[in-house]
Amino acid sequence: MSIFNYREQPGYFKRLGEALKITKQDLGDQIDRVIGTSRERITEEQLEELESILIGADIGVDTTLEIVDQIRKESARQKALTSFEVRRILRRELLEILQSSSSQPAEPAAGQPWVVLVVGVNGVGKTTTIGKLARLYSKEKRQVLICASDTLRAAAVEQLEIWAQRTGTEIVKQSSGADPAAVLFDALASA
Repeated sequence: MSIFNYREQPGYFKRLGEALKITKQDLGDQIDRVIGTSRERITEEQLEELESILIGADIGVDTTLEIVDQIRKESARQKALTSFEVRRILRRELLEILQSSSSQPAEPAAGQPWVVLVVGVNGVGKTTTIGKLARLYSKEKRQVLICASDTLRAAAVEQLEIWAQRTGTEIVKQSSGADPAAVLFDALASA
């Protein structure tokens, strides 16, 4: 049995990259299963299954419908698309979406809350990042309010309480197992 050594643990971005690699591989495998890897023509049934996969991958309903509609439009123009062409369109559309949303959001009007939503897979440092953001914004003389809406993992609330104490910021929380949406509602009402 090895002793835990934090110096041997991979950095934040390496851990995030590893976690995303697994997600990417799983999504890629599902897409390969549905549309195949050959130059066969894609059917409407395959497009519907691709739609389900993209929605299940949390790409979003509206975004998924836009992507699949674009594939259908190009298929109508060319009479039919191969799996290779569908992949090309899918890649192009996803890159376009990611590149168009890479700008910094505008700051809200005076008196309006500015929400920073932190999401990610387990173990990538979300809680630590929240603490660092709270410290940064506090140093900028902003009024910071941490919302502990991860009520399914009791340790998450406790860790955020520690960060709130360290940074001198307020925290909105509820008991373990509470409805996360209710915690978010309370935080927005408080803000």
